[in-house]
Amino acid sequence: MIETVIEQSPLEPLIAIRSQVLRPNQPLSNCYYPEDVFKHTKHFAAFIESKTVGAASIYKEQHPDFALKQSWRVRGMAVLPEFQGKGIGMQLLQTCINHAIDEKADVIWCNARTNAAKFYKKAGFKVVGKEFEIENIGAHYLMAKNLGIHHSESKFIKIAKQIFANHDEEPIPVPQSRNSI
Repeated sequence: MIETVIEQSPLEPLIAIRSQVLRPNQPLSNCYYPEDVFKHTKHFAAFIESKTVGAASIYKEQHPDFALKQSWRVRGMAVLPEFQGKGIGMQLLQTCINHAIDEKADVIWCNARTNAAKFYKKAGFKVVGKEFEIENIGAHYLMAKNLGIHHSESKFIKIAKQIFANHDEEPIPVPQSRNSI
């Protein structure tokens, strides 16, 4: 595997990658998203040596299908063609997933191109709904991954520790099944 470093990045170095991979033959202005400047937006870059070879952005955005859950969206996910298939995209995506977990997200989602659905499925995302078209870009699926278990488990552990902290009583015996008597 190629030695890849994933780091938080300013937006500007990622625009060229978005342009080349996601929006070829479109004006550079189409590579900027309104959400790029949101307070909670994070941009990540993949570097090999000092060359930026991949990009991903993540931000807090509710989707109507997940209205009751805290959700984060991955967008602008791209790896230069000559570096695709080397695990770099998965490292970027996992960085976004980890960030969403750290932010206590219940769901992480994206609009995935149909030819990228297999990639997202490998990371545990599921297709939600039918294929749809984004004008001038192509066919997509809404894909999402449930993250609630990651922080719910932590809440459970905290509660259990509080219940059992400084508990001096004898443990409650576990009843045996009738078959073992």
